Amino acid sequence: MNELNNTPACQSLCESNPNRTTEINDTPFGHSRRTALKGIAAALATIGASSMATAAQAASKSYNVCKTTDVPVGSAKMFAINGQPVAITQPKKGTFKAFSGWCTHQQSPLAFGVGPIQTSGANMVCPQHGATFSTTSGAATGGPARGSLTKYAVKVSGTQLSITV
Repeated sequence: MNELNNTPACQSLCESNPNRTTEINDTPFGHSRRTALKGIAAALATIGASSMATAAQAASKSYNVCKTTDVPVGSAKMFAINGQPVAITQPKKGTFKAFSGWCTHQQSPLAFGVGPIQTSGANMVCPQHGATFSTTSGAATGGPARGSLTKYAVKVSGTQLSITV
C-alpha cells in the first residue's frame, strides 16, 4: 500500500479528487455534548479532580447497537451512536471491540456512512488516505495516521451488543 502523510502529495491527492474528500460536516456524524463531557471527564480525572470527573462521566450512556451476528468474525462495521461514528470489530470469534469511527489523521470517518469498514488482514483501512488501525486494539498500524482510535466499552448480553460512549 502506498503510504501517504500530511505532505504536499497528500494535500494534492485531496485537492485533485474533491469527490473523495469528505469534510466532517458533510457526514451524518457530528460532535455531541455527551462526547465533549466524556473528554472533560477524562481530563479532570487525569489531573485529580475526581468529583468533577464523576459528574462528567455520568454523561456517558450505554446503547444497544446490534446483534453479535451483525459483525462477522474478522470484520469491522460502522454504526452511528448518538450521532457519532463507532467502529465495532470482531477480531476473533466471540471477541468484540469498539472504537471511535474517526480516523486520527484528518478526522474523516472510517466508512462513508453506516455499514462495512474496509479491512486488510487484521486492520481497518481509512478510505480517505489509507491509514490503518488494528481491529483488536485500535492502534495505528500504518500511516499517515499516528494516533490510536479512542476505545469504547463493549458488553455482550446473549446476542445483543451494547456500547458505552
